[in-house]
Amino acid sequence: MPSQSDKDENGRLLDDPFDPRCTEWLVEIPVEVLWANLPGADEIDISKFSALAQTDFYMQVQKYYTAHNTSATIELRESEVEDLAKRIYDAIQTDEGYISAALLARFDDHQTFPRLPFEPISKAQYEQLHQEVLLRRRTDDFQQSLKRYDSGELFEAGPAGCDSDKCMLPEQK
Repeated sequence: MPSQSDKDENGRLLDDPFDPRCTEWLVEIPVEVLWANLPGADEIDISKFSALAQTDFYMQVQKYYTAHNTSATIELRESEVEDLAKRIYDAIQTDEGYISAALLARFDDHQTFPRLPFEPISKAQYEQLHQEVLLRRRTDDFQQSLKRYDSGELFEAGPAGCDSDKCMLPEQK
């Protein structure tokens, strides 16, 4: 889908990634996690997890599973700010491996910012999004797809298309 910076003449986010005004893509990948299929997993409301619980989970992943910065967005309520600040401070002081995390205000009525880095969805939504991905797919060769947008310049700069949270498309002339 178009990036946060791709907007129409009225300032609204573009919805069509093939709109000629689109200059960057955010790549959304519906992902099924194994634990979601465990009996009773659908009865757990992850929106009830406190900011501290989310941070502790993130720190476990950071400490035991990755050697780089784990991407984490911690959703919090105003009443959790001080405790979370202390937890992050302590993680840094005791060298637990904390590098960084995005903090996002939690909306208890399930409003959301558009195009979050992670959004929990139902199994039905996952299946629908997965089918939409298959319908949009034009090739099964990812390398060939990237070559369409890589002019071969700046070889030393690394992957041309997608080396952050969005994919840069070549400028249209």
